[in-house]
This record gives sequence, C-alpha cells and structure tokens, in this order.
Amino acid sequence: MLATDALERELIDELNRQIGRRLSSGEISRLSLMVFFEQWADDPNTVAQTLLRIALKASPNAENATQVLNAYREITRQRAIRDMPALIDWVSACEHRSLPLPVIISCEKYLSTAARAADDLADRYFGIRPVIVTGGNDLGFDEARSILRLPVSDVYEALPYKIFETWVLLEALGARHGVIKIDDDLQVVPQAARDIDAVRAAFSGVDYMGLTLSSLHYDRAWHQGKCASAVAPLYAKPFVAPWARGALYFLSKAAIEKLAAHYLRFPGCLAGELYEDKAVGDLLHVLGVNAIHNPLEAILGVSTDAPDCGVATGR
Repeated sequence: MLATDALERELIDELNRQIGRRLSSGEISRLSLMVFFEQWADDPNTVAQTLLRIALKASPNAENATQVLNAYREITRQRAIRDMPALIDWVSACEHRSLPLPVIISCEKYLSTAARAADDLADRYFGIRPVIVTGGNDLGFDEARSILRLPVSDVYEALPYKIFETWVLLEALGARHGVIKIDDDLQVVPQAARDIDAVRAAFSGVDYMGLTLSSLHYDRAWHQGKCASAVAPLYAKPFVAPWARGALYFLSKAAIEKLAAHYLRFPGCLAGELYEDKAVGDLLHVLGVNAIHNPLEAILGVSTDAPDCGVATGR
C-alpha cells in the first residue's frame, strides 16, 4: 500500500547481504539505526525516514523506541521545512488562529470536487483553505493548489493507510490544536458567518469528536465495487466501540500523537482494514480515547449528507 514498501525491502535485503546471513529483527533494528546515524541523520529524505521506520517496526518495544520516534518526527519536520515551506506556513497560520488543521482527504480522480469543497470552506473557516491530501509515489506539496501528496496508493482500499500517513506527517509538524478530517464531497450551508471563539471553544478539551456510529449491524459490504484490487468481499473485523463518522471528525494533538506512534511501531494494526473511520475509532479505543458525539456539521455550518456504512445513533 505504501510507495516506500519496495525501498524497505531493498534496505533490509542490503543489510542481510552486507552481513552475509539472515538477520534477526533485533539486528535489523540496530543496524538500521547505525546506518541512519552514520549516513543519513543530516539528510532528511525518504531513505532516512525508511531506516527509522524499519528500526521501529523491527523492535517496536525496544527501550529506545521513544528516542527513535523522536528522531523520526524531527527528520520528517526538517524535510518539510526544506522541501515544503508552504505547508509549514499553512500549519503556522492555523496555529496563529488557534484552530485545528482542516484536511480534505481525496484522490486524483476527485481532485476537482475536493478543490471546490476547499474553496467553499476557506471563507467559512476564517480564511484558511483546507489542504487536500492524495496518494502518490513520493511526498510533496503543490502550493498553488494546496495538494499534499503522500507516498501511499491512491486506491479506495488504501484509504486507511492514507489517513494514518496524514496523521504521522501532521503530528511531526505540530498540529497543536488538532486536525479536522473532511471528506471531499462536503458542502457549505448558506448562513451567517461562524464566530471564531465559538469554534475554538467547541474543539477545546476534547480528543475525538464527530457524529458517532455505534450500530453492531453496519454494512460489511460497503466497499464492494470501489476497490481496485482483490480484497475480501466482506469486511471481517468485529465491532469494537463507537466511532466518529468518516465524513467529518476531529482529532486532538494528543489523539494524533497516540495514533501516529502506534502506527509507526505496529503498522500491522491496519491489516484487513477497509474503513478508515472505524479503524481510527477502534485503535483510539484501545489506546484509551473514546468518541464524543458532537456533529461538526453544526459547528462549522456545513453539510455531509452522503450515505455511509454505519447507522448513526447519536450516543
């Protein structure tokens, strides 16, 4: 699902070749860190990031895991500062207004729809235009169109990975006031302008918020006809806890930190996942964070009337 998967395999194969035998996971972790600090610590790029990811995945419970996570966060931030200064400016603009980062999750196929939603929401969201996230072959930011491309497949079934890669990047950049995840078919409802203090207050003191779904009987075939690859015809994971409907939800800085750290250490947490919103809710519940029912549509003055795979209960 990730464009860097091939690079990861190449790096591990090279380590095995250099040593002349199959390395244990602990050895892979230690050698990846050694190569990183000897050759790549001062060059923030894909290879450097991948070496740190390998170290975390190979030894997720190592004593130095927190230090490796910090190193990954820092080199990711340095790469963004060097290669995507406009994205850094956008994060700073949101922080200056004490507002969550507004992010529209989309794909190349629906970029025109996403752009219209971003344009419409910019006026409603106090002059801040949402960044549009799509998949691609490498990390990059199109400043003119506010499009953030992540190294992840752009197909429907890769959406959970696209979401978690978004959290990893934005967490590294700060996301001091959290993130609002927005579907690309959002519509602004004509009405009076929002009060910025009221909007700020709505997101204060909560970690995970949106229109909650808690039915045990959601549509397990929702993905049929949408996937580009052969996936299981029926979603096979159990109901864990209520989750916030994917069309529009909020995550605090603390929630994003938890998600990013867990995903970097245990990316297998997304194995078999097809529904990004449920994946976020399930993992946050395991990490001690539960969804609060408070639809953001009313807070922002927008509409997300698209159908979804769950049943809203409001509790």
